[in-house]
Amino acid sequence: MPPSAQRRRPSTHGWPLLLVLAGGFVAVATAWLALSNSLRGESHPRDYRYVEAVIGAPSRVNPLFVHLNDADRDVASLVFSGLTRLGADGSVLPDLAETWETSPDGHTLTFHLRNDARWHDGTPLTSMDVVFTYSLLGNPNVEGDPDQVALWRNITCSAPDQSTVACQLPEPFAPFPAYAAMGILPQHLLAGTETSALASSLFNQNPIGTGPFKLASLDGSHAILRANDSYYLGSPSLSEIELRFFPDSATAVASVVRGESKGIFLDAATSGDDLDTIASVNGLKHYEAIRTAYTVLYLNNSQAPLNDVLVRRAIAETIDIDGIIDSLLGGRAVRADSPIATGTWANNPELEPTGRDLPDARRRLEEAGWALPDSAQVRMKNGVELRLTLLTDRDPIRGRISSEIARELADVGIAVTLAPEESTNLIRDFLIPRQYQAALFGWDPGLDPDPYPTWHSSQASDSGRNLAAYANDKADKLVEEARLTSNLDQRQQLYYAFQAVFREDVPSILLYHARNTYFVTDEVKGLQLGTLFSPSSRFRNVHEWSFQESRGLGNR
Repeated sequence: MPPSAQRRRPSTHGWPLLLVLAGGFVAVATAWLALSNSLRGESHPRDYRYVEAVIGAPSRVNPLFVHLNDADRDVASLVFSGLTRLGADGSVLPDLAETWETSPDGHTLTFHLRNDARWHDGTPLTSMDVVFTYSLLGNPNVEGDPDQVALWRNITCSAPDQSTVACQLPEPFAPFPAYAAMGILPQHLLAGTETSALASSLFNQNPIGTGPFKLASLDGSHAILRANDSYYLGSPSLSEIELRFFPDSATAVASVVRGESKGIFLDAATSGDDLDTIASVNGLKHYEAIRTAYTVLYLNNSQAPLNDVLVRRAIAETIDIDGIIDSLLGGRAVRADSPIATGTWANNPELEPTGRDLPDARRRLEEAGWALPDSAQVRMKNGVELRLTLLTDRDPIRGRISSEIARELADVGIAVTLAPEESTNLIRDFLIPRQYQAALFGWDPGLDPDPYPTWHSSQASDSGRNLAAYANDKADKLVEEARLTSNLDQRQQLYYAFQAVFREDVPSILLYHARNTYFVTDEVKGLQLGTLFSPSSRFRNVHEWSFQESRGLGNR
């Protein structure tokens, strides 16, 4: 499809949901209890049991519904597997599919399944399981993730034979292999269930997958998972995982302090007291990783005065992002200088971040015609004061950040009025119709770095997610071309160029990615955290974790 045609209408692909970031995606983490080997002198214990504290409780352990509940997502990530999986930098790796290729016209992706994958009940996985799952993803009667429905409803997949899946796309879509990481469901167990009844199916409490662990039992207090000895990537070293569910972070932290759990996953919203408590426990190693989701100060490019790039650049040079991270977030975040997360394959590491420069910010405002009258505190142009209304939701962290931004902008003569709204109202009444000047909120780019949904001009109307109403022909062309090529090196270079254009235009101010900390007993070896696309990404290579017994945990 020519790029001009893409610009005339919104794409048929689904867009990731807006997120309320600061409230956190809390899924507290891991620990385990190792049973000593009964035979003295052996170098490795016979059984390795891992116990993890998780905030929340499971509801429906089914890939169709995990978008609603992080505890469900945690369990599902251990039980199910997809055609592909994401590496530590977000690159797409083989999983149930050993290889895949894209047709020359980009409209067909063909996946070739491995021949040694079996369901936990011993039934061989076939291409019909994949076709069955993908047909459910696009079915509006399933009550699944609306964005998945929007993505899959125009994709048709078939099974030429038992080990081949061919998916027909309405237009080339290079990110598709990343979305094929969605967990596959067993047709032989669910084919007779009405689509409208899948949400209440008993399967969701007794799921059967092809992943590294089998679910042995599940209730509101814990989930017991046992190693899948027939797992196609190799039997896990951990023989059993127990996920213990807690109503809040305080009780989860207490579980670690008591030694009942031997690790914990903490997000950026965790209190300093809880962090200090965990840090006082001996025998824990901590791993840090950022979420790809980010907090952003949206600037409405379609309305004055923010339709002037000089004003937007001045705002970018005024806000002290590093200071906000240090003073308001306790250092538990990293700057988001690009719409593509740092540490991922598409992020341009050579991109220079915008530094805080108040003299230059004032110069830009003067150049844009906004002068500061004698003895005045607010700049004026043609008799109009430079005043902005800054919207956000009622999250307390975002409230404090908004107040700090307002204070800093006042230093260069921009007056800001804060206007908190309920999240639903903020999205429905202001962001989606683009009836706002500035808004502080969050965005999750999903499994692939594709910036088309958020920053392409065709998505700046109706239900599109270009909430800043950003429009730049060069940026449009770059993200369009990146969608058309399955060559990863070419996509990377196109995204590098897009990020440079984005930096010059400053369509919005990207603030930070939340930093998560995973405290895990130092007896666990081989854990590779990488970039987190969701909290459950911490289990990315759980089948490769190993165990080395040491003394127990305890307070320092």
